[in-house]
Amino acid sequence: MNILQRIKDFDYKSFLKKAGKFVLIFHIIFIVFIAAIAFLYIFVNPPFTTLQVYRYVFNGYSAKKHYDIPIKSISRKYQRLVVSTEDPNFYRHHGIDPEAIMGAIQVNIKYGKKISGASTITQQLTRTLFLFPDKLYLRKYLETVGAITIDAIMPKKRILELYFNNAEWGRGIYGIQSASYYYYGRSLNHLSEDQVLRLITLLPSPCKYSPETFAKRKRLNTRYNNLNEQLNVMNSPQ
Repeated sequence: MNILQRIKDFDYKSFLKKAGKFVLIFHIIFIVFIAAIAFLYIFVNPPFTTLQVYRYVFNGYSAKKHYDIPIKSISRKYQRLVVSTEDPNFYRHHGIDPEAIMGAIQVNIKYGKKISGASTITQQLTRTLFLFPDKLYLRKYLETVGAITIDAIMPKKRILELYFNNAEWGRGIYGIQSASYYYYGRSLNHLSEDQVLRLITLLPSPCKYSPETFAKRKRLNTRYNNLNEQLNVMNSPQ
């Protein structure tokens, strides 16, 4: 039987039916898994994340000593700075931000390459906890589904707390408190405002730069200056 005959005799209807069933079952399992773990993480901190495992296996980054910090111990102005730079609509969207996505598409088309990914804080947390950092469309899709699921279950305050404590802040450094001790040898609450700004500046490229070297990259230096301006406004008399 030649190839053309095989193509002609192929049962496409049956194949599509089986494929559709597989996709449906996969989505159900994935969503239930994310929902169950997200519910658990409302009450307990993750013992490890897939990002930590990935970095160790594929990049050789051994995790440095980890420190958690309660959200109530993080100054509200630092919370506001992270939200304003990473996800301005964090408190208004439901895991994904359509407005930011459209804006990112326009920017990427304008420059002819990917400049912005428009990942929300919830999407970034989903990627950190459950997925992998490789830039694949499948990962982006699963990240979106996971973020919507997490947002439906977990309070915004807890999402932000987990983000602060698990985001990547350097090679083997996870969480802002861990970064504070690693780079400055003391707790976040004992850092100067400038030191905290430097840590927040690192978020887009934590493995390539440190608080003292990010100025080499124009985009990060601009981010640092913008954060400084926002902080000055917050500190100015009302």
